[in-house]
Order: sequence, then C-alpha cells, then structure tokens
Amino acid sequence: MSKDLDISISKGRFRKIREWNRRRNYYLKEVRLNIKVYIAKIIWDTRKKSVFDINSVKTVLLLRNEGTIGDMVVYSPLVKSLYDAGYEVDILLTKSSSAVMKYNPYVRNIYEADDGSAEVYLKRYSHTVPESAIKAMNKNNYDLVIDPSLFDTPVHRMRLLREINGKSVLGFNKWRVINHYSKSLHFKSGTEHVTTAVSLIADCMQLNPIKLRPYKLHLPDSILNEVREYLASLGNQKKVIINIFTGSPERCFSQEQLAEIIELLNESYSDVKVILLDHRKEITISLPENVVINPFGSLHHVMALIHEADLIISPDTSIVHISAAWEKPLISVYKNVVDNNDLWAPGYDNASQIIVQHRMMARGENIPELIMQEIDKRGLLDDKQQAL
Repeated sequence: MSKDLDISISKGRFRKIREWNRRRNYYLKEVRLNIKVYIAKIIWDTRKKSVFDINSVKTVLLLRNEGTIGDMVVYSPLVKSLYDAGYEVDILLTKSSSAVMKYNPYVRNIYEADDGSAEVYLKRYSHTVPESAIKAMNKNNYDLVIDPSLFDTPVHRMRLLREINGKSVLGFNKWRVINHYSKSLHFKSGTEHVTTAVSLIADCMQLNPIKLRPYKLHLPDSILNEVREYLASLGNQKKVIINIFTGSPERCFSQEQLAEIIELLNESYSDVKVILLDHRKEITISLPENVVINPFGSLHHVMALIHEADLIISPDTSIVHISAAWEKPLISVYKNVVDNNDLWAPGYDNASQIIVQHRMMARGENIPELIMQEIDKRGLLDDKQQAL
C-alpha cells in the first residue's frame, strides 16, 4: 500500500470518527435539554391541560423574547392579520429587538425582557423578563398566548407561562404531556420556510388568507425624510448598503473581505456610493472616497436606508429580513447549515442567496467574487462601466 493511499484512508477514518463524535454530542445535548425541560414541567406545569377555544379569544400575547430582530420581522404579517380580525395584540420582546415594532399601529402593548444569549434563552430555568412586566401581563388575563419556538422548548417556558397565566397556549412541536400547551401545531424542519409557521397559526386562528410577504414594517415619515435628505446629499450615484456583521462571529464577513468587495465594486462600477452599517463602530480599514459609514444611530434609520437603497449586501442576519419587507435587491451569504438555509432564506424573487461551505465566513476567500458574480448575473447595478 502506498504512503499516499494510507494517508487517505487514515483521513477517511478520522472523518468518520469526527462525524460519529458530532452525532453523539448532538444526541447528548438533546438528552440533557430534554431532562431539564421535564424537570421544569414537574415544577411549573399546570395539572390540567386547558382547552383551545377560538371563539372565546379576544386578547393575544405573542412571545418573542429570543432577542432577534429577524424573528419579529417575519411574524409582522401575523400581527396585522390578528389586528384586522379584531384581536387585541400584545408582544413580549427583548430590549434589543423591541425597537422594530415601536411604531407598529397594530400592537397594543410591547413588553420588554432583558437581553440574553441563546444559551440563556434556551437552557436556563430562569427567564429574563422583569417582575414588573410579568405582573402587567398576568393582569391582562390573556385569552391566548402564542409561543412560536419551533423545534426546542426553552427550559424557562413553563415558568414563564405559569407566571403569565394565560387561559390557553398555542405552540409548535410540543410534548403532549406539557399541559401548558392547549394545542401544538406540527412544523416540519428541513425545507419549510419560517413563514409556513406563520401561516399555520393564521389557519388555526381561522384568519382571512394572510399575505405573508412583504413583511409589515413601519417607518415614521420624519425618519424616512431625514434619510432621504442625507442620501440626496451624497449625490445621484447608485446607493449600495453593505453589512458585514451578525450576532454570531462565525457568520460575519471579515474586514479584509469588506475591503475586497469595495475594491471589486469600484473596479466594475463607476457610479456607486457605498454605505456601511457599523453600529458597534468596529470598522477600521481605510475607506475610498465613495464609501461612508452610516451616520445614524437608530434601527429605524437603518430600515429607512434599506428602504431607499438600490442594493443590499449582507450575511445571514436581520438585515436580510428587513430587506425582504420592501423586497429590495439583495445579495445574501449563508453558511451551509442544515435546517437553516431554507428556514431563514430571504424568500423573495429579488434576493439572491449564496451558500458557502466555510465553517467561518471570514475565511472564505472567494466570497467577494461570488457576490460580484451574482450582482453581474442579475444586473442589480445597471449602467455598468468597465474601469479604464
């Protein structure tokens, strides 16, 4: 046997071992989580399952205390549909995500949980909702609480539902033995888009046919006009918004990749103005004259910039779903993660979804080239001129 062949076999064996280890680790994590959920059930679950009676529902509380803006964006059509059907709708969000619904006319009350990591949200027995918010929600005596968590039951949920004390609870893929959940809808992972879950709730609530896209975001005229004036001051060039950051370091572009994207844009297009999103003020690279950093500090100003832009470039984060609210030309870049790329795809015709194999997005050497190929193929920036 040759040395090269022996090395190849060894690598194959190690790959198998690594795969088995990953499967074992995922299985053990699931077992540990399920044990904690069962302990939470013993402590905080109700003794008797309540009955879901659609005819008795007048007030609805939507639980979205994960801390992500994108989650609330995709559920915004449901909020409007519930409002149109005559329901009073309240929402539990986090401090970092509540701004996205701040000007929404279809929401009665917004309650805020403190921000926390995904680990805290999913695996802790305690939640981050302040006692004052719990008391206010409990006092409202909700007819229905909607829990949109799809695949895993957050360990804190039983305690939170016990404290809110709604009359019935609607959820997804929940254990039958958890009495808090009056009704559990079945949502298949894999190829379904998250808006399918929204549609399932709408059907269960017997709402009129719901228009799932575009999403229903709301901008004050004052902010929209302020952003329009700013963009006009930059000139008549095509406006390109670039975001390189996400809530997960492995999904962020590197600043070197950003520099390369800008360089390739400027080599191919002579009439673009690039606006960078940098709310944490982390960009340190030298920028060409036609590149500026977003001068505004609020989420709604970012939304307004996206509303007015000619093209948005972003990794997999809430910027993708904000862009979908107005079906803006979009180039999005996703890691190849099972049960994520279809579930959280942009989901509209004017968007491109590039899927790369790199574990760390920042290490993908060809990502800027893939972005430019997609821009060129789709003609997203017309009036292309080759640089002299």
